[in-house]
Amino acid sequence: MTAPKSADAQQHVSSIWREAATVSNYLDTSRQAIPLAAEQIDAMFRVIAAFGGPTRTVLDVGAGDGAAAAAVAERFPVERITLVDYSLPMLQRAVQRFQGGPHLVDVIEADLANTAWLDELPGDVPEYDLVVSRYAVHHLTDRRKRDLYAELYERMNPGGLFFNIEHVSSVSPVYSATFDDLIIEGMVATSGTGQTLAEATAAYHGRYDAESNILVPADAQCDWLRDTGFVDVDVVMKVFELAVIVARRPDSTR
Repeated sequence: MTAPKSADAQQHVSSIWREAATVSNYLDTSRQAIPLAAEQIDAMFRVIAAFGGPTRTVLDVGAGDGAAAAAVAERFPVERITLVDYSLPMLQRAVQRFQGGPHLVDVIEADLANTAWLDELPGDVPEYDLVVSRYAVHHLTDRRKRDLYAELYERMNPGGLFFNIEHVSSVSPVYSATFDDLIIEGMVATSGTGQTLAEATAAYHGRYDAESNILVPADAQCDWLRDTGFVDVDVVMKVFELAVIVARRPDSTR
């Protein structure tokens, strides 16, 4: 487990992700350096297809610009998408992404750090077939992570799937350092500006969002999901500190 972050650090986190410059830097630059991002989405697709359940209603928590929900909607039959994020600049990019598309999309500015976000969900969608989250839950305290999992469980249809594509902690500093190197190499490869390895290393270790990470091992989060009542909980893909965690709400007949 990780030590709790200070209140000042958490306030800093809340403020930086509400800044347009921070959001643009992440969406347009930093996100491109994430290793095997397409393969993570593909792993999610394969699990959805394997279970074969409905995907009519999708809830994306910590949605950012809605990339995860949009990927699902491009592959599976989706009618209604609900995006929840506390960053207005992120949600503005989400609006641009879905503008003119065929889906009914709810864009909700709300903070997952407290239960009030539930009050903002659309009243005509009592439960969701599919819940997704991508690189968001690790910004919450450990206690809040567990509570959020319980809240999501209650808002899912029986048999519904939850995918958490998440930044998790390493069990060894060797793995953590190797992950850092992988990200830095990705930054150099995708910078498009001739950034050197030394420059990328300095930028990574001095990055604006470092204080926002409250990382937990993937296996601990799987235990929390099982304790909540989820079944078929597993890490279906992992590359160092990036994990695709899947959990399913049991069928009502079981």
